Amino acid sequence: MKEKNLVSIGIALTILISLGFGGMLAFTNIYDEIKSTIVEVICLSCLKLNPKTTMEFTFETANGQAHPDFVLENLTKGPVFLHYSEDDCAACDIMFPVLKQFFSVEPQKGISYHTITAFKNQSVPYFYIYLDDENTPEEWLNTFDIYDKDHIQGLPMFTVVTLGYEHSGDIKPYYTTLYSAFKENDEQRIQLLTELIDEAFELYNENKEGFGHHH
Repeated sequence: MKEKNLVSIGIALTILISLGFGGMLAFTNIYDEIKSTIVEVICLSCLKLNPKTTMEFTFETANGQAHPDFVLENLTKGPVFLHYSEDDCAACDIMFPVLKQFFSVEPQKGISYHTITAFKNQSVPYFYIYLDDENTPEEWLNTFDIYDKDHIQGLPMFTVVTLGYEHSGDIKPYYTTLYSAFKENDEQRIQLLTELIDEAFELYNENKEGFGHHH
């Protein structure tokens, strides 16, 4: 009897251990699945978030850091457009062809890229900043936190840096940031981008002479 009891206990323990291990495996698979969707920043489309897109410009950077040198240098050429993207971001994939069409640029998905393009015959320094590209310059990557205006920590994110006249009398970088696959279709997205860049150039052309004296 004792032998049978020991065998029964052994079988019971084996089943419990197997169930526990199976549970661990199941949990691990779920964990890995969740972990694979948690990248450097949130994919807004993955969470079904669509923050209200506003075109309000501000002088204050999101984290209080100064505007980086490469942005200031390119501001002498025109309003700077920063296009942030990453792996596994459905909304990034929606916006990618829209930006290519709008600016007539040819970035390759997954590879950071810079060019001087044009909008209505006016120069626009364009930067495609891919956060998961190991060759992306650190100075470019750092701008994500500098320009995350609404502290959303999500992608896709689009920043335009132009020039504004501050109350102190100084002409300084003046920027706004849009998030997610904004609007309902590509036509509306192109329209919003047109309004945004038109406003950026209106501000830029009003203030560029004063900015040039300091740079």
